[in-house]
Amino acid sequence: MKLEYSILEHLSNNDNGRFVDVTFIEDDYVSIGNALNELRGRNMIVIDENSSRDFKAFGIGNDRKKSLKAKIKMNGRIYYHSLKSKVDKKDSQDKNENRWSLSYFF
Repeated sequence: MKLEYSILEHLSNNDNGRFVDVTFIEDDYVSIGNALNELRGRNMIVIDENSSRDFKAFGIGNDRKKSLKAKIKMNGRIYYHSLKSKVDKKDSQDKNENRWSLSYFF
């Protein structure tokens, strides 16, 4: 869920109507691909299938990391904002909890 949130946050913050590169959000390339496929399956993003190129004709192998580009849809934007509100509530509760526990000792 943390990776999905990071992807949706990146797409939402950099939304300009074009596909946005999400390849380097995290070091694990396979988990990014799995998270993108999961989000696409839930109809939250669109993945650019034409962003990767095949260089076999030029004698270059295809064992390298390909650029992963995606665009956020309205469902993804709604889901991102609901996750963001949950994270914000959790952070504010943690701050209040720490404050009360600290005041208990004084």
